[in-house]
Amino acid sequence: MLTLTGIFFLINAIKKKMKNMAILGIGLIAIPIGFIGNFVFRFGPIFQEYFVFIGFVCGVIFINMTFYKRQMKRANLILLIVIILGITQIILFHLVYPIEINRGYEYYLRVSLDLPYVLLVYNWFAFSFYSAYKRLKDQDIEPWIKVRYKMLAISSFLMSFHSIPEFFQPKNIRWGNPNDPISLVIFGILAVMAICYGFMFSLSWFMPKKLKRYFNKGYQREIDKEYTEEELMNMIKKQLTQD
Repeated sequence: MLTLTGIFFLINAIKKKMKNMAILGIGLIAIPIGFIGNFVFRFGPIFQEYFVFIGFVCGVIFINMTFYKRQMKRANLILLIVIILGITQIILFHLVYPIEINRGYEYYLRVSLDLPYVLLVYNWFAFSFYSAYKRLKDQDIEPWIKVRYKMLAISSFLMSFHSIPEFFQPKNIRWGNPNDPISLVIFGILAVMAICYGFMFSLSWFMPKKLKRYFNKGYQREIDKEYTEEELMNMIKKQLTQD
């Protein structure tokens, strides 16, 4: 689902020359490729980690370009920390492979660093989407647009806890081993969280007309205008850069 969303973003961004949306599209395509490569084609967790890193960095760049054009010092600091934490994850995978099987101190070091890595990325998303929602809630635009950013903020916050179950993975057991109930449950929790986030993210951007009408119930537009994605992005940028 995220892959299709990413492809749509990338195609439309190229047509409309929107760099931030193109970068988001690349990030949304990268993360599923990593998971599919690891769990379907058995390329290994190192392959997955590279693509997760690409996805996270692209996501943060999109957030920074969209919401923090006049606050790039703080935004770039977040990006720098994300890059450092991401590269650290990749290095640990290379140094101690298979780190996911051998539960030495290196594994717990990796997951201990993965926790702030994931927390930072998704809470940065959540904070930025919520800030956009607060700026838009008093604007005369359709309510479903405001709901979009609220949904993105809530789902991103919940997804920030995605790495916590890694601490409870049994020793010497591969992820999702069907013969180990604990590993299977942990894998299931992580998979459900990722699928739900992908669904909520895609639904927020491509909301069906019936759902839009539901959220718009009782809304009377003062200005007879429907905004395109490009106009919405520009409106949000303008609102967030106002002092």
